[in-house]
Amino acid sequence: MAKKLTYTEADAAFRQALYHFIVTRGHVPKIGELTAALSRSQKTVRSALQRLADLHILVLQQNTSEVLRAAPFWAVPTAFHVQSAKRSWWASCVWDALAIPLMLRRDARVTTACACCDSAMELIVHKGGLLGTKGVIHFAVPASRWYENIVFT
Repeated sequence: MAKKLTYTEADAAFRQALYHFIVTRGHVPKIGELTAALSRSQKTVRSALQRLADLHILVLQQNTSEVLRAAPFWAVPTAFHVQSAKRSWWASCVWDALAIPLMLRRDARVTTACACCDSAMELIVHKGGLLGTKGVIHFAVPASRWYENIVFT
């Protein structure tokens, strides 16, 4: 039987540092960047990333152990680009794309394509709400299931 992992204060501190990097620098860091930013050894950083992956807090890339996803942020380009001021990020879906400006409490522009017709689509998040959206946003599951604390006004 596999040993059950417990989320520790060290896990929380490392996770906070990872997210701080993502938010302030506008991208998910490579292991080397995180090692330098945190003044930690590669072994320590890899171990911390693996623990968070084992806890299902983030997803690592299969062949390199680099971070692929630290929800709602993605390390690789996707169909959902989020721009806020001078920073930008990638998201995996419209939920995550809308979650980024809401969790950061920032206005943002989400560039994507309409799921129905593949036409270019731009979503503007301003003061926690959507402005002048053109296109169709498809939600396959009720919002309350995934992002219960996000409120659209």
